[in-house]
Amino acid sequence: MINIEEFEKLELRVGTIRKAENFPKAKKPAYKLRIDFGSFGRKWSSAQITENYSLIALVGRRIIAAMNLGNKVIGTFKSEVLVMGAEDNNGNIVLIEPDRDIENGSLVD
Repeated sequence: MINIEEFEKLELRVGTIRKAENFPKAKKPAYKLRIDFGSFGRKWSSAQITENYSLIALVGRRIIAAMNLGNKVIGTFKSEVLVMGAEDNNGNIVLIEPDRDIENGSLVD
């Protein structure tokens, strides 16, 4: 178990998916996402969300991502942020999204 001080170190921010592409080199089906975090820049992420989302449905979608977990290299691709999601009843990921329009880069408290 982690304590509250450790949890508070996690930097979660709001972003908008600007680009989504297939990621055929991933071991499990995944997409490459280019996400706009406002003044924090645009970051890449790999997300295993192919069961619940089409590429077209992802562009423009608001998401929450962990910004400070470090990079994860998958083949030649560098995933810079971790997109937050929850498992549905089938074990597939459903994205966690803000329920109101909020500025990209906003901190989740």
